Amino acid sequence: MMSKDRRPILAAAGALALAGAVSGCGLIGQPQNKSAELSEWFTVTSPVFRDGKDLPTRYGCTTYSGVQGSKTPPLRWSGGPDGTRSFAIVVDDPDAAGGANVHWVIAGIDARVNELVEGARIDSAIFGLAMDDKAGYVPPCPPKGERHRYRFTIYALDDPAPFKSGAKLKESLSAIAEHTVGRGRITGNFGGKQAR
Repeated sequence: MMSKDRRPILAAAGALALAGAVSGCGLIGQPQNKSAELSEWFTVTSPVFRDGKDLPTRYGCTTYSGVQGSKTPPLRWSGGPDGTRSFAIVVDDPDAAGGANVHWVIAGIDARVNELVEGARIDSAIFGLAMDDKAGYVPPCPPKGERHRYRFTIYALDDPAPFKSGAKLKESLSAIAEHTVGRGRITGNFGGKQAR
């Protein structure tokens, strides 16, 4: 199963081109960065949702009923390839009007870490600016009646901290692309039928 829809996170950050996914039916798309070959994809899972299925409503924005403080969902991954010095996470919505929106850019996660609990706080983490120049996690919040995909992509990096905290999106995504040695992804759906 191959996807013909290969949208980059932002045209200005085309070097990163976070197209491609890991799903139950195999690898979809291909890494755009030559440093991340197909064999260097790793598995990402969550105890609260399955790849390609719905994110629980409690992880959305406060305009949705049942939200519990807009916390990040828990994530687990199988680990990066040899040479991994840290992990970064980018969360994006490829279905946003006018191009994909980036909801979270975090890096500096120690290479020995392979999971984040719900709403985790990481002392060593550095945050890049996401949509609307916000640092930190911006929860899913599609317009009323729309159903969007939210991609949680974890990057294994060969650098412990590839950008400075507060870096603009173009800078942080380019730095992640330059230092990626492996990656994994889980995608959750949000909106549409879920009550507001």
